[in-house]
Amino acid sequence: MVKRCPWATTSPELLVYHDTIWGRVQKDPQKLFKALCLETMQAGLSFSTILKFESGMDEVFHHFSLDYLAKCDQSDVERFCQDRRIIRNHAKVSAIIANAKVIQPNPKMLVEATWGPVNGVSLDHLLKAAPDPKIYQKFTEKFVKAFKNMGLQRIGLITVYSYLQAVGVVNDHLITCDFHEELPAKNEEKSS
Repeated sequence: MVKRCPWATTSPELLVYHDTIWGRVQKDPQKLFKALCLETMQAGLSFSTILKFESGMDEVFHHFSLDYLAKCDQSDVERFCQDRRIIRNHAKVSAIIANAKVIQPNPKMLVEATWGPVNGVSLDHLLKAAPDPKIYQKFTEKFVKAFKNMGLQRIGLITVYSYLQAVGVVNDHLITCDFHEELPAKNEEKSS
């Protein structure tokens, strides 16, 4: 029987996300942007809810295309927020568009802001229990500062730490999870 982090067993969407995406090293700017958008949308909601809306957001936001979203304006925010396929929060949708405008001219700056503080190396917290993000507040602050200096919006400690977990900057799979040890091997395969 496969052992997973306990949170991954609470919904089918989370199980698939845990097994195929969460914690795997990601350095593609477009995929990093999508991960950041999903974490931005999560604020105040469960991630299971976000995943239920993911396909609709992919359709409406053209797969979170930086080029598409950077051309959008306030009228698009209003139009998007009428669409039941997405999470219809004006502030979050506005932030996604604003962030696309910041990142689109130089997408590699998101890669550098995400991976530069750890010299491109994933960190393993060797967790026996779910982490308390407050413990990693000082670690996360440098990322938040870099993102805010870039001009990104709706970037807080919890959102950014969740993003870092999602894109593999930190491996927070519990050491009892079968995916904990699998990730370093998978990540090495991708980088070769």
